[in-house]
Amino acid sequence: MSGVTYGCQSAAIKYLAKLPTVQVIWARFLVILAVSTVLCISKGEPFFKKITARWEIVFRCVFGIISFLCSTYAIQHLPVGEVTVIISTAPIFTAIGSKLILKDSFRSVHFVCIILCIVGVIMVVDPQQLMQRSSGNILAISVAILQPVFKSLAYIFIKRCNNQGIQYHVVLFYYALSGFAAATLSIVVTGAFLLIAGKSVATVIQPTNQFDNIALFSAGVLGFIAQFGINKGAMLANTTKCSLIRNIDVLVAFLFQIFWFKEVPSTIQIIGSAILLSSTVLVVVWKDKSAAVKDT
Repeated sequence: MSGVTYGCQSAAIKYLAKLPTVQVIWARFLVILAVSTVLCISKGEPFFKKITARWEIVFRCVFGIISFLCSTYAIQHLPVGEVTVIISTAPIFTAIGSKLILKDSFRSVHFVCIILCIVGVIMVVDPQQLMQRSSGNILAISVAILQPVFKSLAYIFIKRCNNQGIQYHVVLFYYALSGFAAATLSIVVTGAFLLIAGKSVATVIQPTNQFDNIALFSAGVLGFIAQFGINKGAMLANTTKCSLIRNIDVLVAFLFQIFWFKEVPSTIQIIGSAILLSSTVLVVVWKDKSAAVKDT
């Protein structure tokens, strides 16, 4: 569920490329905050109660917000399928982070997968085309490559929150609240700075038609469903496996890229995508295999 909705959300964000990135982020967090508030009320969860694992929630929110900022900017400036494939490398970084933070094992197969991951990313961004791109697109690619690092850290701290007994809907509420506050502050501060500087660049643009409004609302609703699934899943299942299963959004994003946005990937990008997905599958399959041998 989370993977499919993430793919659809990416398509909605790509459609909204004409709007400022922070405006899209603000609208998404507003919807997620509203729905997560209703969810907490329905669960009888008191707001702002004393929480023992404060830093776990803080880090989950910070890394999650940065992760979504990176993916939104990259999706708005690059083909959605290309960005989604790069983002799909998160399980590799999750395996590394799990070793450092959760004290999980790190095997030689993980190192091999990291090498495959690097090769796959190079093929997906297509160096020959990269040299012909503007500095804006190079920045977008750099941001997309950084996104999986922050996303994997967000997964890990969701798991830490679960280990501390914090319910998934509470984590989701604080994530939405902090994201909405950060986006609002960003719009206000950026607008004030541009006003003082005498520049006429708008931080918020009025949607020109109803489809823009529908896309903004859909991005928020799909974002909530995706976050609900990933928060609930990461707390119940293996962290690395959860991040891999979410990678079904790669297929969804490529379908949107080809049939809606008419951006057909090159052969080398398709091969690179296959290498990336194979490396993430190998991480989880090998880990499960090792766990099964250990249990026997």
